[in-house]
Amino acid sequence: MYWLLAIAASTTTHAFLKPAATPRRTALRAAKEVDTSRWEYYAKHPMARGAKLGAGACRVFYAEWRARRHARKSRDAKADAVRSKAAARVADLLIALGPTYVKLGQIASCRKELEKTPWAAALQRLQDDVPGFDGGGAEIARCLGPRYAAHFASVDDRPVAAASLGQVHLGVLRNGTRVAVKVQRPALREIYDRDVTLLRKMFAFLDRRKWKVGVEQKWLDIFDDAAALLYREIDYRVEASHCERFRSDFSGVPWVAAPAVYPELSGETVLTMEYLPGVSLKDLDAIAADPELDARSLATRLGQAYFLQFCKHRFFNTDPHAGNLAADGGFAPGGRLIFYDFGQAAALSADEAAGALGLLEGIIDADAAKTVDAFERMGVVKNGFDRAAVEATIASNFRSGLVTSRAQRAVAAGEPGDDAGDGAPAVLGDFQLPATLAFASRAMSQMQGVGLALDSEFEFIAASAPLVAELAIEEKGVATYLQDELKKKLKLG
Repeated sequence: MYWLLAIAASTTTHAFLKPAATPRRTALRAAKEVDTSRWEYYAKHPMARGAKLGAGACRVFYAEWRARRHARKSRDAKADAVRSKAAARVADLLIALGPTYVKLGQIASCRKELEKTPWAAALQRLQDDVPGFDGGGAEIARCLGPRYAAHFASVDDRPVAAASLGQVHLGVLRNGTRVAVKVQRPALREIYDRDVTLLRKMFAFLDRRKWKVGVEQKWLDIFDDAAALLYREIDYRVEASHCERFRSDFSGVPWVAAPAVYPELSGETVLTMEYLPGVSLKDLDAIAADPELDARSLATRLGQAYFLQFCKHRFFNTDPHAGNLAADGGFAPGGRLIFYDFGQAAALSADEAAGALGLLEGIIDADAAKTVDAFERMGVVKNGFDRAAVEATIASNFRSGLVTSRAQRAVAAGEPGDDAGDGAPAVLGDFQLPATLAFASRAMSQMQGVGLALDSEFEFIAASAPLVAELAIEEKGVATYLQDELKKKLKLG
């Protein structure tokens, strides 16, 4: 799906005539030419922004047209090259256009439809390759007002990290405590309001013209979903509450941590937190060099942390990319996971959480009926779905090894059959994905990527398996759980 590209790419006619960018030239351009002081200017001059936006959209549609022409002639390598070059320029331009567009690019980079396309790699750069803004220390003082002078001894003016919405500065309180202070980019809400208004008009125009680029859903519906995500993150008081809930959920778990929040020194645009340093999960070399950290253990713990978020606590961080995760030693064997950013979080219903647990049990047990029960409880199958067909397809996938856990593969006899996925196309129409579970799917995709970077054999089901039985006993009670296990052993249904 190329929904982002129609709204977020923009450039000038002059830029079209520049020579093709090499990776080095692209990096230098991003470092030297991006001027974040222009972000607010563009938001206040919608005609200038609209002109750049329209020109960029035309360029992207032209690149996609060229790529499809190459693909029709079986020149797949050339098609990928065209898309890769266009994607790199899109990423640069999103950064130049401002926070709304950077955030849209981040959302798009996690879309399932883009996962295996050249666009994904380029857009992933937007997760952490975003320039900061000058005067962050002064902005913190302005936002906090008298509280700043009363509580802070100093704040470093140079940020230690920058993202699309804000940046983080280190500071020291008057009592000597070190803190990390997250401050929002100036006039961010005003920028959002203007950008979203313009973009909604563009999407409405696309819908009226019935222009499709590989999607069936209405453009305006797709954009409104993305816009809802944008606005959720610009009130740091919400992020503070998310962080505190997460800390409460994991208060008894020594291998998970998140920074404590100073509510009296926080507000809508400033978030003051405990200084909790660690080795970024992006820095695989540093993890390998630290004797207290073990990459494989960290991957397993990450999977287990998400199992607990989904199935026990019913509340999860929806944005677990490596830039938001770190590890430190001395608290748990192999290292303690640190979660930093809670701007995006979501809650599951009791049925969704119980269904997720049942789904894992069904996969571990290779039980098609239990798996379908779990799907039904989670709400991912439509009313009146063909249960027999869905169950038969899942059973076929279990037999073939298409859907299995590593533990099952270790003891499985023989090779997978050739009937994997029989009937799958016929039952796909029975499935749907509620909004909250779409966030869960996005989180799973990102978490899986981080886990595989740490451990090439990482598997969420295998990592979670030790906790599945434990939580099932807790939910069902010992007697009921043992009865269920006995029925399975005796094949009593």
